[in-house]
Amino acid sequence: MSAGSSPRIIRFSTFELNLQTGELRQQGQKLKLQEQSFLVLAALLERPGEVVTREELRSKLWPVDTFVDFDHSLNAAIKRLRDALGESADAPIFIETLARRGYRFIAPVDGSLSPNTVGIAPALEPSKSHPRHRVRPWMFAMASLLIAAAAILLFISRELVPAPKAPRLVPLTTYPGREYEPALAPNGNRVAFAWSGPDVPIGRTASIYIKQIGEEHALRLTSVPGAIDFGPDWSPDGAYIVFGRFPAPTAAPGTVEEGIYIVPATGGAERRVHSTNWTLSPIVDSRVVWASDGKTVAFSDRPVGRSHYALFSLDVATLSTRQITFPPESSNFGDLHVAFSPDARTLAFLRGTKDGMDVYVIPAAGGSERRLTFDNRDLAGQRRVWLVGLTYTSDGHDIILGGNGLWRIHATGKAKRAEPVRGLGFTAFNPYIRGNRLVYGAPTWDADVYLLPLRSETDAGEPRKLIASTFLDADAQLSPDGRHVVFLSDRTGADEIWKANSDGSTPMQLTFLSSYCGTPRWSGSGRDIVFSAEPQGNADLFVISADGGQPRQLTTDSSNETTPNYSRDGRWIYFASDRGGSWNVWKMPAEGGPATQVTRNGGFFASESPDGKYLYYAKALDAPGLWRVPLSGGSEEKVLDSPPPGFWGYWAVSANGIYYVDEPAPRARIRFRNFRTRRDSVVKVMSNAAWIGSPGMSLSPDGSAIVFVQLDQFTSDLMLVEDFH
Repeated sequence: MSAGSSPRIIRFSTFELNLQTGELRQQGQKLKLQEQSFLVLAALLERPGEVVTREELRSKLWPVDTFVDFDHSLNAAIKRLRDALGESADAPIFIETLARRGYRFIAPVDGSLSPNTVGIAPALEPSKSHPRHRVRPWMFAMASLLIAAAAILLFISRELVPAPKAPRLVPLTTYPGREYEPALAPNGNRVAFAWSGPDVPIGRTASIYIKQIGEEHALRLTSVPGAIDFGPDWSPDGAYIVFGRFPAPTAAPGTVEEGIYIVPATGGAERRVHSTNWTLSPIVDSRVVWASDGKTVAFSDRPVGRSHYALFSLDVATLSTRQITFPPESSNFGDLHVAFSPDARTLAFLRGTKDGMDVYVIPAAGGSERRLTFDNRDLAGQRRVWLVGLTYTSDGHDIILGGNGLWRIHATGKAKRAEPVRGLGFTAFNPYIRGNRLVYGAPTWDADVYLLPLRSETDAGEPRKLIASTFLDADAQLSPDGRHVVFLSDRTGADEIWKANSDGSTPMQLTFLSSYCGTPRWSGSGRDIVFSAEPQGNADLFVISADGGQPRQLTTDSSNETTPNYSRDGRWIYFASDRGGSWNVWKMPAEGGPATQVTRNGGFFASESPDGKYLYYAKALDAPGLWRVPLSGGSEEKVLDSPPPGFWGYWAVSANGIYYVDEPAPRARIRFRNFRTRRDSVVKVMSNAAWIGSPGMSLSPDGSAIVFVQLDQFTSDLMLVEDFH
């Protein structure tokens, strides 16, 4: 296929590349693909089966007069392309690497199969030196009969036992808004799910629906104003749906009763069977699950007097509950995302660890738990993954994990690592399996950076969009001279550090690590930017010139170092580290060197006060509130009950007080706490939700504006995988 005769749309496997629009889709779902990765894929598809040299790719991607680190940039483009296609260099499905030469596209294109080459070995003459091995005529006859019989048996076996079909990925829902947490009926022909409904702001409300596979219409089962219904599952006979309900932040007090409910699958009166102790942020992506024996329901809840979640079982007949797991206080959030094994004897669940979530199993009746993954480092082999939801395969042999892709791990922990499930989605939340069907939620989110001008400390103008794309833009901070802004963006398919002018113009990519990056922060001089990244699987600190170039690594410990921030005088870098087994704030010289522990009772993202007297910090990833300690020495004190859990970086200290978010969704409220009067004022109500899990707010150097991150769009569709094995 020559370049001049290339079709506008090229198809291979489950993918479709549109050469005119530059879009790559998989079963209709658009995938993130950076421009350079698209150009590489287009070049390879022009000549499938042929070697495309590195020099040929260089001439297509970068003009002769363009200065670029060619090897690094091309390797990064290839890696991003492989991530989008769901393959690895060690086990290529589509792109073969030829060392020091180039690359070759090895999969069939346009649905056509590569010609099969059938070779016939030449007949061997019997060796004259070994006459007893001569072939006699009757041997030929016997061999012919055996070959014929084998061919007949092979034909019959293929007819009786067909080869397994390749999995097919198809959209299950395409409704506006967010559809999530799907659960297949026992017969596999219907799906229950939560849906926010059309034109509903983020975090406002959601209801439970049922849809017949193959039909467009969905039956609404629940309809309570101000309620967020989530995590449905089916009774074993398919007659009922169990689900969770939580009051939306906008619900009037007392109008929505939180807890676990059961409703007929055909519609009708619902009833609450258990009252819970939930909080909104972690629970709405979890699930309530019904055992296959019909006797019990399992769910996550907070024990009385505890902030972390544990697993509980509910006896359907007596409605009595029993706590099953007892996570340590050091775990982030605790135990979430539970799944029953097909025989109802075992529960698999995710437990928050210092690095994210890990997989555990425990007998459904209670007992000793067993950990299957460790800090998520053995899931991908090279980098840590994040997990959202899990399900057993129908035979109970494996556990399928959701998150940034789908992952498979042996249910008994025999395998040393989980393997990625190739080609079935870049993000896949809350997978669920019945028979050979798998469903999951495919979320997309668009977070943007805004600039909020301050007329006074408690009076703000109208925010304007500063950094925007259809992808994630976050972690923004203005430079000391106010001329530039540094931020995180995944618009190229991976989290990278970017810089732009202070009005958002002329964005420039600074890093090309193809790794998780975050929390970029300016040095006092404005010449350097410190950030955290995970190129080797654990988080370390790096410094890069504001003009770009090769990042310099500051930390090399086996522990995790993240959320860096410079001191006011530029001499130190504060950061969070889990060395010693728990998160605390440490500091090191700005040029690198030995680190000193600052906090002893927990600490995460930290920032000095403008006068240099105090260090303010959040306690942990999931801990609410804000604390401070005198830099001259002394005891720590709590200064705020907000921000809420998960919004550890959504605050900024000024000369006279603290700006912070107290209510992140559906419309976040920015407040100001005055140091002198200890009074709070609402500065601005944002038009949408705050972005969780990042330093979402910073103050301009002159104190005249706030830079904040807002989640402008959050949608999710359901995907169906047929013939999943």
